[in-house]
Amino acid sequence: MTSILESLDKDTTNQRMRAAALLGLPWYMRETPSKFMKICEPSDREEDVIKGVVIGILVVVENVMEPLPAFYNDVALVIEEEVVMHHLSDIPNAFLNLMGLVYALNLDYPKELKFTFEVIQRLFIGVGSDSCTARVHSLKSKLLR
Repeated sequence: MTSILESLDKDTTNQRMRAAALLGLPWYMRETPSKFMKICEPSDREEDVIKGVVIGILVVVENVMEPLPAFYNDVALVIEEEVVMHHLSDIPNAFLNLMGLVYALNLDYPKELKFTFEVIQRLFIGVGSDSCTARVHSLKSKLLR
């Protein structure tokens, strides 16, 4: 989380701040996004990187060590180990498209990111915001101070 926030020191555009918030959200909710958010280099085999991903986002960048890259070679959506959408412009756009696909295809949220997806659904989108789990309600209270 610290490395994501430190990378904002270089560039504080709205899109980078949105990407930082979405990338940091699972860590803040005490979840590990390792099976959801996959980052690789263009030379990596896509099939190997997305192996085991039920629902996720694949980010292709030149330097995988950069926590919040300034330029993306590709951002794609993965459902059941298959890339279903390519050439999304950035991480916030990928999250938005992924939430649309989850609703349209009636998919379950990844179990390892239950609270992250609940925050996106209930707080960001506003669907069912009156009933939250305790962890999500705690974040909601902190945001509304």
